[in-house]
Amino acid sequence: MEPLERRNQIHAFLSSSQRAVSGSKLASMLEVSRQVIVQDIALLRAAGHDIIATPQGYLLFSKADQGYRKTIACKHDKDGIRDELTTIVDEGGTIIDVIVEHRLYGQICGNIMVSSRRDVDNFINKIEQDHVKPLSNLTDGIHLHTIEAKNEDIMAKIEQALLKKNYLLK
Repeated sequence: MEPLERRNQIHAFLSSSQRAVSGSKLASMLEVSRQVIVQDIALLRAAGHDIIATPQGYLLFSKADQGYRKTIACKHDKDGIRDELTTIVDEGGTIIDVIVEHRLYGQICGNIMVSSRRDVDNFINKIEQDHVKPLSNLTDGIHLHTIEAKNEDIMAKIEQALLKKNYLLK
């Protein structure tokens, strides 16, 4: 298969998928290595396709549920991560990303795309299994999240729940 045809198939598959698709799954379907998929995704992005990488896999941004979005500021230690994320998803939100302000590099953003308790468990398991430190470790626990909800009322409930738990910075 020609590289251009393969990239077109990747784009078509992401366009038709309602969920993130792992690089390994794409590699298996197209009978290439995962590294080839990573390169193809980079070329698709360079061509203007808005593909984001999440812990669950690749997602064509236009397929993400685009409801009401808001960026909120939070603070907690590593032990508060699971509770913070679970609080948000239990109230009906999706955590799109985490953002920290680094003194040298400026804003650093990591895509999360967590929208269920299962996603939270997978995210926490990845932190624990890979022995990685969350971005908020760089800023003494202070970080931003872009949160998505179906409407402003749900967003207000999310903020109220986080405020009650002392996670939300005002």
